Amino acid sequence: MRAFFAWAALLLAAPLAAEEPDYEAFGEFLEEFRKESGTPAMSALILKDGEIVWEAYLGTSDDERDFPTIAQTTYSIASVTKPIAATAVLAESLAGDVFLGEPMTADADWAEFCAYFATTSIPFMGGGEDMFGNTIPPVDCAKPTTLIEMLNMRANGDAFVYNPIAFARIDRVIEGAGGRDLRSIVRDRVLTPAGMKDVALGWRDPDAGDALRLLAMPYHTVDGRIVKQSLSDDDFRASAGMMANPRAIAAFDLALDAGQLIPPANLKRMSTMELGPLGDYQTGWWLEDYAGKRLLWHSGKDDQKYSAIYLKVPQDRLTLIVLANTEAIWNEGSSVVQAKAAQSPVARRFLESFVK
Repeated sequence: MRAFFAWAALLLAAPLAAEEPDYEAFGEFLEEFRKESGTPAMSALILKDGEIVWEAYLGTSDDERDFPTIAQTTYSIASVTKPIAATAVLAESLAGDVFLGEPMTADADWAEFCAYFATTSIPFMGGGEDMFGNTIPPVDCAKPTTLIEMLNMRANGDAFVYNPIAFARIDRVIEGAGGRDLRSIVRDRVLTPAGMKDVALGWRDPDAGDALRLLAMPYHTVDGRIVKQSLSDDDFRASAGMMANPRAIAAFDLALDAGQLIPPANLKRMSTMELGPLGDYQTGWWLEDYAGKRLLWHSGKDDQKYSAIYLKVPQDRLTLIVLANTEAIWNEGSSVVQAKAAQSPVARRFLESFVK
């Protein structure tokens, strides 16, 4: 009996074994979701503790189904361009080649652009209310918005408002102030040092490698049918325009975490700063808290063509990257004044499965 109690005490004192992440179940969910949403191609990976621990390349990337999705398959990543471009601008400023206090009026057309769009019905320009009843203030054209404020989405006043149209003017501001073109900044400050391969910075990128050759064609559901769409002719801006595969974004993620692109202080600041009830937006990232842990994330949508999710949980050293050649993984019903990653069904399943 004495031996039994000693054995029981040892059992109680021993730490419980950590539950192994069920990546296989998440992969099964993604494949089912891909089929149900009519998405021909989907690529996904998870990083944990500085390495890729799971990846999946699902479906086919062409309308004849001759080309299975592979690790090198690329997609338009749409607004997931923003954290990458913002990191490059920060790195350029640290080198003394960009002044973050530069006013948006360094773009010679800023005043005319702002005055026009402020009168439109676009909520993040003219103001309004989101689906949760939150007020969306109009863009403040009288405010001397600076480059760093624009990187933090503060063109509409003191509180953040996700304003991708204004954010897209960042390259014009930098060049208007005598700086380099944004494509050169992003390639020199981020893509090359991070080892990001086969990334196209827009259609006119002379150094895109195989990014355009391996691009998954875009699709959209029309009357229940999956219909191939034409490619967007928008060029590269701070807001969007990159074409990449998940491993390239993973290379960025690893380099960012390692402090190889900008000092770790910026990531630490975003991971620890106090947030309001609606979250925040800082230097190209949405910020919010989930289950007591900080999330840094961005989603992307190339309208009726592509969608993307890039989600970091710094406290757990955990990252999700998912790319698709339909709109399926976009945060439908997302707000421009409230960070809410779980509006995306894919992000929601990931959070429920792996963030405790």
